[in-house]
Amino acid sequence: MHSLPLFVPLPGQPVILLGTGEPAEAKRRLIERAGGIPVADETSAARIAFVALEDEAQARDAAARLKARGLLVNVVDRPDLCDFT
Repeated sequence: MHSLPLFVPLPGQPVILLGTGEPAEAKRRLIERAGGIPVADETSAARIAFVALEDEAQARDAAARLKARGLLVNVVDRPDLCDFT
């Protein structure tokens, strides 16, 4: 087993969401349904982040910045960059 299924309580918690378009909107809906507060501010007190950027280099850079801060990161359609799915 290479993954551990986890559930993270999100009510009232900021969740970083970077990107635009339908992929970002889909993640926004998921965050909000779980009670989280989607924020675009990379300096927020969030513990997890979603990156929905189309440009490969921008997505990699954003993921690296967020991971360097200790956040768990999911990058849409790039499983090799994800800490969680």
